[in-house]
Amino acid sequence: LTLEKSSQINQKVEQKPITEKEFKKIEAIEFENIYKDRVIDTIQKLLKQNLSSIPIMFDEHRGQESFLIVPEADAFVDYASNVHIREFTTTINYQLRKGGEYTKENQLNRLTMIAEVVKRLLFDNRNYESGNITNWYGGIVSSVEYTRDEEDETISNVIITFQCNTNEVIS
Repeated sequence: LTLEKSSQINQKVEQKPITEKEFKKIEAIEFENIYKDRVIDTIQKLLKQNLSSIPIMFDEHRGQESFLIVPEADAFVDYASNVHIREFTTTINYQLRKGGEYTKENQLNRLTMIAEVVKRLLFDNRNYESGNITNWYGGIVSSVEYTRDEEDETISNVIITFQCNTNEVIS
């Protein structure tokens, strides 16, 4: 495989922007964006209500501290007559940028405190309803990982993995 051939193949594989005609077909399909509307938006709402001073991002961390919410997986679990049961996995990454040493009194205390608050929020809302709609049920924090940036030692992260189930009615 030559470099020129490889380049030609890559050009053929590149995604073309969606056309207006294709977009209109998508608009005609009735669906609910369950992952965003029921899961991601609810996580954002819980964080805003309880940790309002920390910005919530969806693309990259900004500032001294922030949350980054990242959708990870949407898995089919089971189905009933007109319901799909789906499991969603979402990463909530809290990043703290500090100067000085990584000590118990400053960064370590803040990281562990934020992790504990988020874990408690998600536990207290493991079955979340809004009005008469069940946003999710069976929510669990499946892991919490503490990391420190290898290139910039002033940056530390808590990576919380949250999994929950939803019922998607298919009509």
